[in-house]
Amino acid sequence: MTLNSLINGEIGHSINSSDRGFQYGDGLFETILVEANAVCYLTEHLQRLKRGCRVLGFPPIDDQLIEREINQIVANNQNGVIKILLSRGIGERGFQPPKDPEITRVVSFAPTDAGVSKSLRCVDLFLCHTRLSRQPLLAGIKHLNQLERILARQELANFESAEGLMLDVDDNVIEGTMSNLFIAVNDVLMTPLLDNAGVEGVIRQRLIEQAAKEGIECREVELTLEELQSADEIFMTNSLMPVRSVKQFKVNGQVFRKMNNHYAGWALNYLLTDIQRQVQAFGAQGT
Repeated sequence: MTLNSLINGEIGHSINSSDRGFQYGDGLFETILVEANAVCYLTEHLQRLKRGCRVLGFPPIDDQLIEREINQIVANNQNGVIKILLSRGIGERGFQPPKDPEITRVVSFAPTDAGVSKSLRCVDLFLCHTRLSRQPLLAGIKHLNQLERILARQELANFESAEGLMLDVDDNVIEGTMSNLFIAVNDVLMTPLLDNAGVEGVIRQRLIEQAAKEGIECREVELTLEELQSADEIFMTNSLMPVRSVKQFKVNGQVFRKMNNHYAGWALNYLLTDIQRQVQAFGAQGT
């Protein structure tokens, strides 16, 4: 029998109403692809989670404990999504955090019928009015306060197969509502610099590293709307997609068509091969 979630290692579906994750969004999360029981890029997700713990002043996580709990709730040969959530736990009223917090740890699994898509899918990209604030202390990590992205997703409620582009308050291109962004210009890949806002995605970092290995020029830079409008290609990435090519970029009533998907295809082919390698490695461990 597959368990839906573990709370501090015990089967459960609720937390204390005084938990600081509920009260203040005082916590972190990771969302991780499971393909044929293999938990993809788990090391990288745990590294980002550790970075978030250092930023928020949480105690260090126990990698082995989390891995044991993941294995406990994922049944044989399943596809799906693991979510790890950490909060600072139960605290007194007020913003001041407890000196010695007892972290609330939730590990949950949502099974899916199908695995990662083997074909390159397309999305329309819309400019969102909602902006991301600039906060270098929190840039890069996945914390529980995601209200800006929730507001931005509401702007897309009437659109199917769509993603929203988010700028920061200084008009810099940052990311999608649930994805990172790459563009290609004259055979150079570029992705927004995330020093002050945005999430440093696991897939984004993997592609930056792979591009360097293959001699593909890939730059982390400040990007403008005008550069996206004139780009040869735009594609979006996250841990679950893992790649979506943008076919149309819509800005204030204007439509910029993007017919090229050369680098999106490169990214997807690399990631599918890499994920399959992880699946095979997991299978070999179980034999």
